Amino acid sequence: MIELRAEIKVNVLLNEENIFNVEPINIFDFDGTLTTETWPKFWVWVKKFGYNGDERNECLEKALAEYRNMNVGNALEIFFAFFNDLLVDNNSTITYEELLEGEKLIKYNLGVIDFIAKSSIRNYIVSGGLKEFLQNLNIAKYFDDIYGTPVQHDKNGLIVGIGEVMTDDKKIFAICDILKKNGRKENDCRNVYFIGDGYSDASAMRFVHNNGGKSIFVYQSNQDDDLYHSMTKSMKH
Repeated sequence: MIELRAEIKVNVLLNEENIFNVEPINIFDFDGTLTTETWPKFWVWVKKFGYNGDERNECLEKALAEYRNMNVGNALEIFFAFFNDLLVDNNSTITYEELLEGEKLIKYNLGVIDFIAKSSIRNYIVSGGLKEFLQNLNIAKYFDDIYGTPVQHDKNGLIVGIGEVMTDDKKIFAICDILKKNGRKENDCRNVYFIGDGYSDASAMRFVHNNGGKSIFVYQSNQDDDLYHSMTKSMKH
């Protein structure tokens, strides 16, 4: 049974008795799952181009809407393409210091850091977010590996763009890679827990659930209930 609404009291949900005789694996999305907000904090650097990337806001949403109207494709890829084009079209770069400036704005869900720090279970992040941002967070040291959307560099190591986006289907490939690294077949999700919060997690959640694991949907009170209802409907198919 898929659990669609859960608080991050994962020490209860994720430490069940090992009834499958295989080591448990926890796979987390990041924004809105481990953190209290769905808006990622790695866009702070867009202030270089006159936007406030600290939080969702009308000015940035308007610019994104105009960009979407001029481009067709996967919604998440278009979202990242907007930020990529800010750098490329302006022939601009950002440093890792600028990229990581948003870490100070991150608020983790209650108990998350303590749970991850003390966990003896293999923990992974599979997120659509920028991989290098996630890999350099203070919390990153508690995870066995982190999967995400890579940035692109110039010869001096400065960030010049965004690479192939970690879309919902690519999250399944990441999960298969995690299973392989743990000596499992690519569809052996026994005692695997995938914890996510949004549309881009639906395929991964379904994959884990259909292959013997458990998927947990984290509902944030600051999210529109339409997302929860859409996710509920999606996971039934």
